[in-house]
Amino acid sequence: MSKLRRLLHNNPISLIVNLWENNPESAKLAENAGADALMINDLDNAEQICKSVKIPTGIVLRDARRINKRALQGLDFINFEMEHSPQFKNVPHTRILMLDEKFSIDSLLNLSDKAEAIDAAIVPLTQGVKDLVVGDLQNYISIIISADLPVLIPTQRSIKPSEVAIIWDAGAKGIILTKTVLGNTARSFEKTIREFRIAVDDLGN
Repeated sequence: MSKLRRLLHNNPISLIVNLWENNPESAKLAENAGADALMINDLDNAEQICKSVKIPTGIVLRDARRINKRALQGLDFINFEMEHSPQFKNVPHTRILMLDEKFSIDSLLNLSDKAEAIDAAIVPLTQGVKDLVVGDLQNYISIIISADLPVLIPTQRSIKPSEVAIIWDAGAKGIILTKTVLGNTARSFEKTIREFRIAVDDLGN
């Protein structure tokens, strides 16, 4: 079992940070601030990042067709669109299927042979960044019930630390912090992760 799968199994909810800068310094800063796992967006410095931290590191594969599987060695998990799932049928990594706004409930049935988790990236980019609303939660709950796999919620909305409990109560097993909430500076990056870490640790108290 990969490190990420253990986290998703054991933690009430896991805090995954999508690095907006692919370098070991940002990775270490995120780890020290309280991230449970890291997600990078390309293979630049991937090996150095994996060696610089103790927490699991994975990658978002936007164009999985061009990826040599050997290049993924050292990574714990991979995040890819459903159309590329056949390419990663027999990899040792934890497989995360990335949804989009075109997802259907029927497509979420019987996914256990294709993935170990779901990235519910279902908010259309054309909507811009808005606050989390009831309709979003209803969509997330529908995915959680239908997929029968751990569901990760990315911060496509401007999710606040105070809303972590709501997302957890909906049944999500992870939150992916993206640049939407992390900001553009090292200070905001670290501050935001620490605030979400506190919110996660407060669950159940």
